[in-house]
Amino acid sequence: MPSSLIFALLLFVGLFILLEAKSLMRRRAYKELLVASLLLTLALLYGVDYALDWQVLPNPNILLTIFKPLSESVDKFFQVTS
Repeated sequence: MPSSLIFALLLFVGLFILLEAKSLMRRRAYKELLVASLLLTLALLYGVDYALDWQVLPNPNILLTIFKPLSESVDKFFQVTS
C-alpha cells in the first residue's frame, strides 16, 4: 500500500512537471510556478507522511478547528436569504 501511494504521488508530480511546469517557465510565470510548486510539495510531504505512517507533520484538522468560527461567520455574512 505505501509503495503504490508514493508511486501515485510521484506520478502526479511528474505529470505536473511535464505538462505544466515547462509552459509556465516558457511564459515566465514564476509566481504561478512558485505557488503550484509549494502546494505540490506540501501535498507530496503530507502524502508520504500518511503513506509511511510517520505522523511527523502537524495534523491539518487542528487548523480547521481553529478557523471554523471564522469560516462560519463569513458564511453567515455572505448568506443570501430568499
